[in-house]
Amino acid sequence: MKIYEDVDLSKVSYMKIGGKGQFLIEIEKDSEIKDLHKFSKEKNLPIVFLGEGSNTIFSDSYHKKIFTTFKQKDIVKTYEGEDFVNIKVSAGLNWDKLVEWSVNNELSGIECLSSIPGSVGASPIQNIGAYGQEAKDTIINVEVYEFETGKFYELSSNDCIFSYRNSVFKENIGKFAILNVSFRLSKNYPRSPTYKDLSLYFLSKQKKNPTLKEIREAVIKIRSEKLPDWKKEPNCGSFFQNPIITNDLADELFKKFPDIPRYNAGEGKTKTSGGWLIEKSDLKGKEFNNIKIHPKSGLVLINTGKAKFKDLEKVIEKINETVYKKFKIELKPEPNLIK
Repeated sequence: MKIYEDVDLSKVSYMKIGGKGQFLIEIEKDSEIKDLHKFSKEKNLPIVFLGEGSNTIFSDSYHKKIFTTFKQKDIVKTYEGEDFVNIKVSAGLNWDKLVEWSVNNELSGIECLSSIPGSVGASPIQNIGAYGQEAKDTIINVEVYEFETGKFYELSSNDCIFSYRNSVFKENIGKFAILNVSFRLSKNYPRSPTYKDLSLYFLSKQKKNPTLKEIREAVIKIRSEKLPDWKKEPNCGSFFQNPIITNDLADELFKKFPDIPRYNAGEGKTKTSGGWLIEKSDLKGKEFNNIKIHPKSGLVLINTGKAKFKDLEKVIEKINETVYKKFKIELKPEPNLIK
């Protein structure tokens, strides 16, 4: 376990915004989580897990907290069946490295989640998803340490209570430390993508049954054309969730805006596109308070280089006010905003 003090948090977040953190601790093996817990009690400070900082933004103040990252990066096969393989993956492994490994080993199930930034440990918290796949589709269980009891145990996929960009972990921030995530990946040939962007991509290539490698390459290409590189233009990817609204509101909006995207979200609910709402509110490509709304994707907010947390808050408020006035829909941020 390595301990650093007075850390510049703007260098940790992909958004490049933030003040200082009192402690940053790197966990190098699972058993050290006990030492972290003890350290937290001694200092009487809360623990905040960072992953790779791809989905976390800090206020500009001094944070009396213990920020923590995992350094373990293991992938271990735990069981192999006739048409599937179970693997246990360290929380600290880069998510896209896992996807790359699965494709190289001809295992399907997460190929459409290529190029999503962040760590494996963060994947069940947000129940990450893209192009028709979600993390919950392949997660078997999550190995955790529970701070209240000081015990290690596994939560099954059902125990995780996954839903759209949500889970028991997101609803109980600080209750658990995620140490390892187990996945079941298929040996079968991948399903042909049905998500619009991917379907159109392969239709243009006249490719009916793309391979795993071809699907991964297509996703990476599409994402790179839509989303800016955070190293060059600081951003946290899709900043807002695609909102889920009632079918009644969806029907009402459809009468006024026949081209509004609509996807069945079950239980009388409809999912629509947050990016579309922002674009139709005439906000896409605009710049406010040193924050730019990406000209290709309205969901992406870019720090132009001088933005502070208060600037970001003002932009979030402006976007929400504008979208709500037109559509009666409130957008929810995806990143964890630490104030």
